Amino acid sequence: MSLTPTQLTTVDLAVLKSYEDAQIEGEPDFVVELIDLYLEEVPRLFDSIHTAIRNNDRTTAKRAAHSLRGSSGNLGVLQVAAIADELEHLEDPCGTSATQLLRSLETEFQRVKEILDEERRKRSR
Repeated sequence: MSLTPTQLTTVDLAVLKSYEDAQIEGEPDFVVELIDLYLEEVPRLFDSIHTAIRNNDRTTAKRAAHSLRGSSGNLGVLQVAAIADELEHLEDPCGTSATQLLRSLETEFQRVKEILDEERRKRSR
């Protein structure tokens, strides 16, 4: 049985915790760096998807959704990964359904951002 996006956790913090093993003593917090990279990358991917939908560029829409799914999954951002997967596998990644999924992604990303910002604050103390 596969889970639908609404049944998934927004952010699985255990995934972030699993990266702590890669931390090198004396170096900046590796998890904070991953969070920062993700928070910088996602808005660019959203822009790419917006532009692709507007220009009916299916290849770019699918590619950006694929990148979003992968980077989200790697950080345990499960809801975003699941919605991006839906977008990536739409028959028409530039139609009305794509626009609706992109809105869902943007809404979910606001929740994710709050969670990741809080995690970042905890680790930066």
